Amino acid sequence: MNMKLSASMLAMTAVVLGLAATPARADGFENQMSPEACSKTQAESTFKYAIYYNSNHGGAYRNVGYSVWDFADERIGGAPQGGLQPLNFCHGGSGNGQGIKNNAASVKNKHTTYYAVTYYNAGYKGSSDWASPRSQSNLSVTYNENASFAWQTL
Repeated sequence: MNMKLSASMLAMTAVVLGLAATPARADGFENQMSPEACSKTQAESTFKYAIYYNSNHGGAYRNVGYSVWDFADERIGGAPQGGLQPLNFCHGGSGNGQGIKNNAASVKNKHTTYYAVTYYNAGYKGSSDWASPRSQSNLSVTYNENASFAWQTL
């Protein structure tokens, strides 16, 4: 019997058991591979954070479900692998296919509880822009200087 559980099975198990889950995932699999990231529109996606290439939520964007340590290298499985694994904008418009790191101008936060924090440096460090739950905004402090993203509570 295969004892390996998928990420979605683990998440469902946590919900059924009533375990508190924070929207953070260290291995990057969902942010890189899930259809929620690039195959669904921001309105359809269950991912609660969207990051846009242009101001005022224009141009290409990507749905992001889990905290990202480094937009230039979101590794699947967390283990060292050859080359970088960047997150790229993937919904049409200007910026489509470009790397997210240091190229974003606005964000949307559909989460009802968590703040979406976009950081200047990788590793959730440096200056940041905070998007309140259920809000959208242009980046100011991290405009075209964004390197990581995390969910936060006050």
